[in-house]
Amino acid sequence: MKVVTKNKRAYFDYEFSADYTAGIVLAWHEVKSIKTSHVNISDTIISIQNWELFILWMDVPLYSKTSPNLAPHYQPKQKRKLLVNKKELSRIAAQLDKPWMTAVALEVLITDRGFIKIKIWIGRLKKKIEKKQILKERSQEKEMRKEAKLFR
Repeated sequence: MKVVTKNKRAYFDYEFSADYTAGIVLAWHEVKSIKTSHVNISDTIISIQNWELFILWMDVPLYSKTSPNLAPHYQPKQKRKLLVNKKELSRIAAQLDKPWMTAVALEVLITDRGFIKIKIWIGRLKKKIEKKQILKERSQEKEMRKEAKLFR
């Protein structure tokens, strides 16, 4: 599978517990736009409405070679349906019912057969203190590696 785009900020902001892969319902010009890597998932929200999974605020701009007459009222950040089976949907719903749990879109993938999939992770938002601790540990490790390099 080829990764089209990643939500790198989510790796820093969330602590993840489970992951799922879902298909997505798209129009033909949206597929072409995504396959040319014109997609942004940094602000997305995944929600369950009427026992269906939706991704909100996924930015897919109109394909550059598409005439505006073919898609006159196109909205790049419209609500799009995600395709998962009922068993996975019930698992996702059960995990989202727990306090402080959210669903985040991490990656947009293209399969070998050309299908577009979205990798969804369920997790909780990290606190500011936890983020500061991670940054502090990273800087300490970086300094230790730098000092070890000097003594070689």
